[in-house]
Amino acid sequence: MISLRELTSPNRPWIHLLYLGMFFFGWFYAPPEPVEAAVSLAAMAGFIAVYIFAMRRLDWTIYPAALVAVLLGLVLLPQTPGAGVYLVFAGAMLGRLRFTPLVWLALVAVSASGATAMMMFAPTPLMTLGFLGLVAMATGGSVIASRNERQAAQASQTQARAAHVAAEAERQRIARDLHDLLGHTLSVVTLKAEIAEKLIDQDRDRARRELRAIQSISREAMAEVREAVIGLRGRSLADALADAVQRLRDAGIAARVGRAEETEGLSAEASTALAMAVREGVTNILRHAEAGSVSLTFRRDGDHARLEIVDDGVGGADAAGGGLSGLASRLAALDGTLSVGAGPSGSGTRLEASLPWTGGGHD
Repeated sequence: MISLRELTSPNRPWIHLLYLGMFFFGWFYAPPEPVEAAVSLAAMAGFIAVYIFAMRRLDWTIYPAALVAVLLGLVLLPQTPGAGVYLVFAGAMLGRLRFTPLVWLALVAVSASGATAMMMFAPTPLMTLGFLGLVAMATGGSVIASRNERQAAQASQTQARAAHVAAEAERQRIARDLHDLLGHTLSVVTLKAEIAEKLIDQDRDRARRELRAIQSISREAMAEVREAVIGLRGRSLADALADAVQRLRDAGIAARVGRAEETEGLSAEASTALAMAVREGVTNILRHAEAGSVSLTFRRDGDHARLEIVDDGVGGADAAGGGLSGLASRLAALDGTLSVGAGPSGSGTRLEASLPWTGGGHD
């Protein structure tokens, strides 16, 4: 529903129709004949219809509408000086258009014809000056209103584009998070399910422990998916390192962590990004590396935080792969880098994630 404030806004062209009341001022001093009054009212009704139609479209129809206003003013001025208001409307309508040579020419023609007619039929020169002043005011007001509307439309388009970009960025973030979270978790669930299947007839107690671990991991994954969707990626780097070591060891892979700096010194955003790097690196090791040992090292190197994951597996990790590509994009958004290559001895894989060191800790 349109509010009273919106209805009476100067930017709403039909509000200006109230100025047609000026047409009737002359009737107080020289009442018209009934036929003359009927013709004037019919002409006014026709003008109102043309005016509303043209002002709603704000295109080439402004020109014929302004011409109708000029003709009405010139024809009716000999009967009543109030008819000059039609010429004021002609200037106001032309002012709604973008200024081009054609618009300038039309405005000059309206002003010249109106001034000539007013000098011929207006009772006093003061009325002629008043008419020219009204044309200037109406045109200027229309120009300002039109400019404000164009600026508002441009601002709305800019906001819409920004909202689209933000929505696309959020979609990509969720896709990356779901891959990082579920890729690792599902790999571990698959591994534990295979272990449980092998142990079901040999060591039922351990098989039950593996099944309970699957239940726990599944619940954790559900919570992490919810966090990814709503943007609450609260797992810290310290948590991710501890979790990675446990899961690697559960898979029979020797794992160790070296920390030259406390991870709590990192900002929450950097800690989360590096935690995702741990998840992605460990996921790839569990899936493809056939590794016997893994080392995970976090350190501060000057003004950068560096995470290094090295395994002694078969190597061949592809940095252009879906998960690593998404991780590289995540780090790049924080001015970080990702490098993947052969291990120090030439075998296995070495993954290094680097971010500018930004303090802040966790909330």
